[in-house]
Amino acid sequence: MIWTAHAGPLFPAKERKNNMTAKAKLTSALLAAALILLALAGAFTGCTAGTGAQTDPASGTTAEAPVTEAPDTYAAKVAVLNGTTGFGIAPMYTEFKAGKVPSVASIDFYADATLVSPLVIKGDVDIAAVPTNLASVLYAKTEGKVRVIAVNTLGVLYLIENGSTVNSLADLAGKTVYVPGQGSNPEYLLKALLTSAGMLDKVTIDATYSSPDELTTALASGKASLGVIPEPKVTAALSKNTSLRKALDFTAEWKKTTGTDLVQGCLVARADFVEAHGSVLDGFLAAYADSVKKVTDDPDAAAADIVAAGIVASEAVVKKALPGCNIVCITGEDMKEPLRTFWKSLYDIIPSSVGGAVPDDAVFYVKK
Repeated sequence: MIWTAHAGPLFPAKERKNNMTAKAKLTSALLAAALILLALAGAFTGCTAGTGAQTDPASGTTAEAPVTEAPDTYAAKVAVLNGTTGFGIAPMYTEFKAGKVPSVASIDFYADATLVSPLVIKGDVDIAAVPTNLASVLYAKTEGKVRVIAVNTLGVLYLIENGSTVNSLADLAGKTVYVPGQGSNPEYLLKALLTSAGMLDKVTIDATYSSPDELTTALASGKASLGVIPEPKVTAALSKNTSLRKALDFTAEWKKTTGTDLVQGCLVARADFVEAHGSVLDGFLAAYADSVKKVTDDPDAAAADIVAAGIVASEAVVKKALPGCNIVCITGEDMKEPLRTFWKSLYDIIPSSVGGAVPDDAVFYVKK
């Protein structure tokens, strides 16, 4: 058979029909495969974290999928001073040792504030419990890279007398008052109170005894007749010498003078830690607030925790001292006014006691 060119189709009608049917089947198969691949791609996209367009089957509308953020697993390194600034964290420390505080990597106790300051400045710890004037000093030394996250201790200082001649600041005229170390919080507060009473030039302040322990021993033995020491040293001294008494409560004197609470201990944190790990910080503060509540609600159990942490040696002393230790957890806006008043009062008489300047508002951490 010889094929010749003509205007009609090249293949016979039957063969053309069969060829078209095959093409249609191939096209349908390709379309079905494409739809399956698209469906699988959508399923995989929906299972991954992040944003992506997802279609509502009911309405047909498309919306961005919510972002799923992984939890912050960072754990904070904490430094605490022995003494009342460490009392509030004692129950939390017990929980930490049992592995029940995931926001904390370590809690270490130190005998002196001079050991804690370098740790904060160098970034070796994230959170520290320190005297309130030291918080201001650290803010200045780090050029604003420290935040106060809570007040943890109100007034704990008392003027102890071996005798009964002092019942007011005015009664100190012509007397010598011992303080535990030069440049200490007790010295600064005594000077602030004497200044407000117009008595600073009428009283001799002696820093012969370099620590609260040394001064407590001197008072108990009768070598010193007037001294400013904190709880629980007060309770320890009074238990050793019944001739001693609380002559003045600095908390009450401060309230009369300034109208605000005396704030003596606080928690600070490095600013970069606060900014990078806000959720971890909030978790720590929640655990700390619960710890403080345990101290105030159950002093007997708290005394056992405090002794177990190595902060104080005697449970009996802690139980007697706790009512006068004023352990608190004050955060946010509520801590601002008493801290500002405290820092300003010290700055007015000894600027170096707060680092040479009263901190600005950026020093305060307030949860958003």
